[in-house]
Amino acid sequence: MAKDTTEVTLTLEGLHCAACVARVERALSGAPGVDQALVNLATRQAKVRYDAKQTTVDNLQAVVREAGYEVAGWALEGPPPPPPEIEAASLKRRFLLALMLSLPVFLGAMLPPLPRWLGLRGEHLAYVLLFFTTPVLFYSGAPFLRGAWSAARHGAANMDTLVALGTSAAYLYSAWVTTWPQAVAAAGKMPELYFDTTAMIITFILLGRWLEARTRGRASQAIRRLFALAPPSARVRRDGREVEVPLDQVRVADLISVRPGEKIPVDGVVVEGASSVDESMLTGESLPVAKEVGDEVWGATLNQRGFLVFKATRVGRDMVLSQIIRLVEEAQTSKAPIQRLADKVAGIFVPVVMGLAALTFLGWLLWGPAPGLTTALVSMVAVLIIACPCAMGLATPTAVMVGSGRGAEMGILLRGGEPLERAYRLTAVVFDKTGTLTAGHPQVTDVLAWEGWPEDRVLAWAAALEEKSEHPLAEAITHAAAARQLTLPPVAEFQAVPGLGVKARIEGQEVLLGNLTFLGREGIPQEDLAPQQERLAREGKTAIFLAAGGRPVGLLAAADTLKPGAADAVAAIKDMALKVVLLSGDNRPAVEAVARSVGVSEVLAEVLPGDKARKVAELQAQGEIVAMVGDGINDAPALAQADVGIALGTGADVAAEAADLTLIRDDLSLIPQAIHLSRKMMRIIRQNLFWAFCYNVIAIPGAALGFLNPAIAAAAMAMSSVSVVSNSLRLRRFGRKVSLS
Repeated sequence: MAKDTTEVTLTLEGLHCAACVARVERALSGAPGVDQALVNLATRQAKVRYDAKQTTVDNLQAVVREAGYEVAGWALEGPPPPPPEIEAASLKRRFLLALMLSLPVFLGAMLPPLPRWLGLRGEHLAYVLLFFTTPVLFYSGAPFLRGAWSAARHGAANMDTLVALGTSAAYLYSAWVTTWPQAVAAAGKMPELYFDTTAMIITFILLGRWLEARTRGRASQAIRRLFALAPPSARVRRDGREVEVPLDQVRVADLISVRPGEKIPVDGVVVEGASSVDESMLTGESLPVAKEVGDEVWGATLNQRGFLVFKATRVGRDMVLSQIIRLVEEAQTSKAPIQRLADKVAGIFVPVVMGLAALTFLGWLLWGPAPGLTTALVSMVAVLIIACPCAMGLATPTAVMVGSGRGAEMGILLRGGEPLERAYRLTAVVFDKTGTLTAGHPQVTDVLAWEGWPEDRVLAWAAALEEKSEHPLAEAITHAAAARQLTLPPVAEFQAVPGLGVKARIEGQEVLLGNLTFLGREGIPQEDLAPQQERLAREGKTAIFLAAGGRPVGLLAAADTLKPGAADAVAAIKDMALKVVLLSGDNRPAVEAVARSVGVSEVLAEVLPGDKARKVAELQAQGEIVAMVGDGINDAPALAQADVGIALGTGADVAAEAADLTLIRDDLSLIPQAIHLSRKMMRIIRQNLFWAFCYNVIAIPGAALGFLNPAIAAAAMAMSSVSVVSNSLRLRRFGRKVSLS
């Protein structure tokens, strides 16, 4: 039975650490009919691909609840909009209450003279501290207790387990001592209380989570800005009049009018009017683009001066804006291989930490100095708190979230974590020539005239002949004449000679336009013309000769010209110590001429379209990690074969590209920027993971040996998560001349 594969994105509640991620992924991956489940701690979302004939979204939600978590929302065939920042507001309220109540607890415990000044004896002070600490634990700390209880009911442990165990142990011990002090009194003295430990741990961790939630909100701002780009409504012509309808009611083929200063609501083709459109919010292109009848416009771009009427061609999820959002969300939800390793480590980390905490407690209780119970309790709590693997879980997804969002703002779309790692390790970049480094269509580059003829006359007569020709270079010649605003003479007795040229009569003279073979066949002297043709061929240009009255009078050269910035882009890539290769099906002289122009030394010429992928594979067999840059359609096999496929195109082609990196606008400078961005992202990820692992490796033994107070451990743990997210946020400044090294 064939599979009916569907994809759903679930927004989760109760996800706090990498151990939570591992648990939910295991639960969803083990559900019947599920092909793949990826959970992202930074976005709090799970992307699940499943067979709709074997399971349903309701079943998947039940699996998540069975694992101890809740589903706040879901969307089929694509991620939902970023959830509102409710979590940060809730955490802020809980933190502020905890802070207000923890301060007197802290002062009462840390400043012994203060209770005496207030006239409180030891036992009275204990009850005051108990009174203030109780709401801190049971209200402000309620999310930890609920999370721990939910995990325990399902036979699991997570970060909430560690926090709840540590704070509850300190609280229950202190409450017991307060209620029955004689049970543990030593030499008639009031035993030690640890209410301050409970209160300060919860306060510090809530502070860390609140700051983390705020920074995560900033990390997803790129996506939020993309969602906010589209206008809420459109002015549609229906039944002979204009009506304003909500955006979701616009249909394909609707005629939509846009006034100056308004946003274009959906994608379409202009049928009336002319204007210039600011497309920077979608493509990153700073200059406005002129639009007239027949030109394509994209939803969320800004109409500037003119009045436009266009026919809708793509609406809803088919719009370019929707496709871009979907690609960025997919990148943010996907996982780099390095993240999968971190998740596996974190999945077994919590049980191991609980074992270490138990051993710490027993060690201090049995062999530690008096009072053994007190020291054992404090050291155990410190181990439980310091070891929470939040930073490990956030190390990779926050960097991918911020980096992919910043890339989208620049016009670079990254498809997930795996291409990110491969782009980081690139050793060679292969460029397709036609349509990638060059414009993809010939242009007149040289006009030479002899026999007293002016250049404009040579070009005008050639254009008059090519007006009636279907020769591939005809359009280039007629465009060149139009650019100079030349008047073309009338043509009579026109005759095309396939493969050679054309002949006709202009102003009573017999005129020929074609190659040297054609001129020779017609008896035109050509002894001095061959060196000219050879020189132009070495430059990658095609020579076309004009003869009138039985003698050559001029020459036109045409070539597929370089795109603006091609040489600069290649130079920037070479500066990254990457090998650059030019790949083309054109003849070798033409390809080598382009290679010289852009500074490429290695050329693969006369390669058939079907063989481009094989050439990429040969480079890979030599040990190269290859990026292929092409147009995304003609070069699809080579893009798929490459370790990283980079597709150059316009926003309208985004959905069709099968590449790992897609550049929304046809701007070669984005290629080195895309490679540079991937390197920065991987550098940030490695820094995050190094500090996360290093923190735990150093901190856990320190806590077990009694060098860390639990409150200090809580502050350090909270700040480790904040530091990881803050480090990732540096990627927001990428491309703004700020060093990220």
